[in-house]
Amino acid sequence: MSTTGGINSTSFTVGSDGKLNVGGIASGIDSKAIIDALMLAKRQPAVQIETKISVNASKISALGDFKTKVNAVTTALDKLRASPGSSTNVFDTKAISGTTSAVSGTASDVDSLLIATVSASAQNMSHTIKVNSLAQAHQVRSDAFTSTTTSLTSQGVTAGNMTVGGKTITISASDSLLDLRAKINNADAGVTATIVSSNSTSNYLVLTSTESGVANAMTFGGDVALTDTLGLTQTDGSSVTTIKNPLRAAQDANIDVDGITGITRSTNQIDDVLTGVTLSLLKSEPGTTITLKIEPDLSAIKTAMNDFVSAYNDVRAFVTDQRTASDRNDDGTIDDNEVGPLAYDQTVRDTLAKLGELASTSVTGATDGYASLGQVGIVMKSDYTLGLDDSVLDSKLLTNVEGFKELFALNTSVSDSRVTFLARGTSTASGTYSLVINGTDASGNVTGATWNGVAMTVDGRTLTAADGTKVFFNGGASLGTVSGISVEIARGVADLSYDFFNGMTKNASGTIDTQVQQFQTTNQDFTDRVKTIDSRLEVTRKLLEAKYTAMETAMAKLQTLQQTIQSFSDSLNNSSNS
Repeated sequence: MSTTGGINSTSFTVGSDGKLNVGGIASGIDSKAIIDALMLAKRQPAVQIETKISVNASKISALGDFKTKVNAVTTALDKLRASPGSSTNVFDTKAISGTTSAVSGTASDVDSLLIATVSASAQNMSHTIKVNSLAQAHQVRSDAFTSTTTSLTSQGVTAGNMTVGGKTITISASDSLLDLRAKINNADAGVTATIVSSNSTSNYLVLTSTESGVANAMTFGGDVALTDTLGLTQTDGSSVTTIKNPLRAAQDANIDVDGITGITRSTNQIDDVLTGVTLSLLKSEPGTTITLKIEPDLSAIKTAMNDFVSAYNDVRAFVTDQRTASDRNDDGTIDDNEVGPLAYDQTVRDTLAKLGELASTSVTGATDGYASLGQVGIVMKSDYTLGLDDSVLDSKLLTNVEGFKELFALNTSVSDSRVTFLARGTSTASGTYSLVINGTDASGNVTGATWNGVAMTVDGRTLTAADGTKVFFNGGASLGTVSGISVEIARGVADLSYDFFNGMTKNASGTIDTQVQQFQTTNQDFTDRVKTIDSRLEVTRKLLEAKYTAMETAMAKLQTLQQTIQSFSDSLNNSSNS
């Protein structure tokens, strides 16, 4: 038996945590169990805090999902609200279609003659177009050479300098046809050189202008003897030099548009004849008239309506799920309080209320039959989600696209063409406003202005009303007072609701992200408090363990002493008996 200072060392054990356990060895008391129980009791405040951390973490996660769904509503509204200058305005999207008719014979399909694309700036109307000729890039060739690798001078070419597109190219006595091709291509002369070999002893240098049109035709200069012996030019007895082997003449595109004939461009990509329309010419057919019709893109508008309805319903479904009791702790039962973490959240309630307001709002002054969602086929169902009646929606779109814009978008009109409406404010209401320009200075900047009789903030020619509405005045220099300007503003349901949902979903500063940040800050504080509690409990544990260890050590010594005395007593008794 091993002993240390009279203490039986086999009485000590080391636990799996590496700590020395002496509990109950001498006293019979399970000190470890007592300490663990004390620590568990003292740690209950930390357990309660950890429960709060878990609840907040669930809310943070749910808010992330909620933001994604609300953001889809924001995006859908942004397309429908028609903010001035917005690139997402679905009512500015255009569709273009075309038909063809021939004076005689069969006209080619539109798609084989040209491709037309439109931007938001294109006007809704029809245009007639004729493609009389396509633009062509100038192309010429040299005479034939027997080899591409032997020197050109050995094949009858005179070395020297020539110019192409204003760039000088030097041909030495040792240069081959391959060398000449490389020098031309490296000269940045607006010409591309290739070699075409009809057979092993007939190799041609082919030069093609990199841009089409008459203005980009090739010209050759420099040593005539060089260009003549290459076969690019020929000089007659009067010393007049011309291109010897033309393959394709430089040519401009020639089109007629809306009865205006002879419109020419150097390229087949024409984007400066009709505002907002780009024509890509593919084939000329002078006897065929193409009719292009530009109109609002009804398909894009309907898609935007579908996106709005889907986003609206997704938010509704999310809230319903949060408020519906289900077996969320997977214990096989459903308690009334087993709802989602956002079931009673104020932000969620506010959002739901705004959705209801959006769906039920009627727009004052809108065209009859286009004043509410229900009138255009977006109907409220019994479960408060929205549904689309395609037959009604399609009919309404085909009848009056502007009616949809009145229902959803921000609509403005100004009585004076010198005034441009730039933006509404967050609190701008529908109505008619009176704008008065007090005058302009010598640079055309506005010296002062009023909006419904209230002074505006002036920055050059940009004027801002107290409610945030902005207009731009471009009336000219040194004007006196300009009065009698009226600005009409009508806000549709998408424009009325956009600011709320955008404010909800802005990154970092939005309502949802702000709430998430608050929970994160609270959880960090809770985590620090738990760490503090655990640190203090660890100190307490060590003190208790030290006390129990000291007690067990003392009792073990007493027991050892008792055993020694008993042994001595037994020895005396045995001696006296003998």
